[in-house]
Amino acid sequence: MKHHKVTGFASPAQGYEMQSIDLNDLLIRRPNATFFFRVEDDDAKTIGIHNGSLLVVDRSVKAKPDDLLVLAHEGRIMCRRFIFRDNEKLFTDGVNIFKPIKDDTAILGVVMASIQVFNK
Repeated sequence: MKHHKVTGFASPAQGYEMQSIDLNDLLIRRPNATFFFRVEDDDAKTIGIHNGSLLVVDRSVKAKPDDLLVLAHEGRIMCRRFIFRDNEKLFTDGVNIFKPIKDDTAILGVVMASIQVFNK
């Protein structure tokens, strides 16, 4: 009886078995300026931010048009898109355009990432 040598291909997953994803490394650039914000409504769903989403927010980033911001406005904390129109700094939920960003509106930070959580 003759024995044959069996050959094959290495697993495509070889070398990846022990690697893990560190969300801190992926999502947080400046830990001392970063906080997390849990969205508790669907007010910004038209801009892709849904109830239950977890936002990674950086206080050190200067807001520029089209950024998503976390704002304190009229006693509420909310997520809105920053827009610049007719020389005014405005914010929108994707449908409505709101009044200019002025002293009564505090920009708490720029949204760096949004994680949609399905099972809360």
